[in-house]
Amino acid sequence: MKILSTAVALIAMSATASAATYTASTPYAETHGITQYKMHSYVKRISDKSAGDIAFDVHSGGVLLSAKSALSGLSDGVAQYGHVTGAYVPSDLRYDNVLNDLAFVADDPMAAALAVTQVKLSNELLQNEYKANDVVFGSGYSMTNYYLICKDQITTPEELKGKRIRTGSSAQIQWTQHMDAVSVSVPATEIYTGLQRGNIDCALGDASFLTTSFKLQEVAKNVTLISLGTHTSGGEFFSVDFWEGRDKSERELLLSELAYAIAELQVSWAAQANDSLEEAKLNNVAMHEPGEALQFAVDEFQSEFVKGLSEASMESRGVKDPSAIVDQYLQSEKKWKELLANVERTDVEALASLIRSELYSDINLEQYGM
Repeated sequence: MKILSTAVALIAMSATASAATYTASTPYAETHGITQYKMHSYVKRISDKSAGDIAFDVHSGGVLLSAKSALSGLSDGVAQYGHVTGAYVPSDLRYDNVLNDLAFVADDPMAAALAVTQVKLSNELLQNEYKANDVVFGSGYSMTNYYLICKDQITTPEELKGKRIRTGSSAQIQWTQHMDAVSVSVPATEIYTGLQRGNIDCALGDASFLTTSFKLQEVAKNVTLISLGTHTSGGEFFSVDFWEGRDKSERELLLSELAYAIAELQVSWAAQANDSLEEAKLNNVAMHEPGEALQFAVDEFQSEFVKGLSEASMESRGVKDPSAIVDQYLQSEKKWKELLANVERTDVEALASLIRSELYSDINLEQYGM
């Protein structure tokens, strides 16, 4: 892995020099759910339950490690725990990105979050990839459903044809082209001005795009409530040196509390998505159900996309046959939809208990990540 600058490394060394205090890093701002629940809330519980034996200083907003340097920063020991977005390091996390491509067909964010976590904890191809980068996988996530956020009403394939749509993944680009629309690549921070100036007609985004994230409700007054997947790239990781330095009981604590962090984050995001849609309605944003033809076109594309993903990934990402990842994810997603039908999805404690039981309780703590 690429060695980071001496100045950045010294920051981490000074953090780890204090008694049992380690460094946690996230590229997201303090207000982001991952920072709130996978970082601050998580490390507080670890400190409390370890009686201060394991404590972390959280560095947010990319101050210590940017999204692009997060993986190498963990590998090099600049941080011992952190969030990595695999999409920013596609050449290092090729299989992780194959799994994220499947997010385009996900229609249940909580089930998707738990399915990707299960696959990443157990799949040999993914585990070998993480080991090659000197990191140990801890937990996954899923953003809420992506919708079609537009200036004009879109409910049919004909209305979508020719529209300029801001996309953010290879699957979204392929779908846009399939629908005879035009894919536009601009940074997320430029979506607002693009819509305002007429450079783009629509954006694919979750409900927060309308409000807290980018305030698109001010410039796009129509939302088509058709599920166009989620985002599940990467997750939370430990540096391998930190992990190997923990005893069995400490590893158990670190993973057990990630179960709570997953539950807390996904419950919060689901509530925020509902609040964002309601706020947008109050600000005269119209919510449209897709017409039958548009829904059929999306369903048809998603089905064909899954069928061809393994072969396409071998060609575009240069990986060995990832069919095992695809099959395992689809099976796991189905399983989690069934399990979640029997639990109150707003009950963080109940969800955390289920996640611990199903995902973390059977991990061999003497071998995992070693």
